[in-house]
This record gives sequence, structure tokens and C-alpha cells, in this order.
Amino acid sequence: MKKLIPLFILFSLLLTACGGSEEMAPATYDITGTWEYTMSELDHQDTIYDTGTITFVGDLGAGEYSLINFYEIEYTGTYIVSKIQFLFTGQDGSLIQGSFTDPTHLIGGWETEETGGLWTAVKQVDE
Repeated sequence: MKKLIPLFILFSLLLTACGGSEEMAPATYDITGTWEYTMSELDHQDTIYDTGTITFVGDLGAGEYSLINFYEIEYTGTYIVSKIQFLFTGQDGSLIQGSFTDPTHLIGGWETEETGGLWTAVKQVDE
């Protein structure tokens, strides 16, 4: 439960990003499209825990995602973005939160009931 407190605080900040307005601040960057991600566990940051792709469908501020990991297992959920901050909530109860470092890079943390760690992603360019 202690791990969830920072995530709830971030979620509250995302919801109040407009200075008390009920609407969230618009997203600074476009998250839609396909990204390649890498996860590591908090206690083993030098070891890759999982890799794969995550595809976002919706608009700049909210929508749905489909994550396909290294084992070709698909997970789905929803996302919200406010300014440069994001929160992904999985149907399996997982959470990924963080921010854009630039229009093509995401960085943050992830958590499930069993474990958690660091998460990064790079946007794939359509050719």
C-alpha cells in the first residue's frame, strides 16, 4: 500500500493540473502511436525485467492502450495525459506513471501487486 500512495498523489495532481479546474491541462506531446518499452525491477535496475511494444489509441489526453510483452502476452488498459505527465491503468491492476522527457521518450515507474520498478519507452517513427 505504501507504494500506491505516490501514485495516488500523482493521479490527484493530474486531475487538478489546471489549478483547481475540473478539467485537466492539455497534453504537451502526442502519445498516440506505437512505442517500444523496457522495464526493470526496482531492486534489479541493471537487469531487464520485460520489453515489448505499447500502442496508444485515442486522443492526446485520454484513450486506451494495448501492451504486448516479450512473451507475446497482451495487456490492455486506459491512459490519461496532462501536460507532460501520464498515468496508465491496466485492466490487470497494474499502474505505469511518469512523464515525457521529450516528444519521443517516456520515463517513469510501474507497479503490480507483486513488484514494481522503472519504465522507459521510445516512440516508433512511421516509415
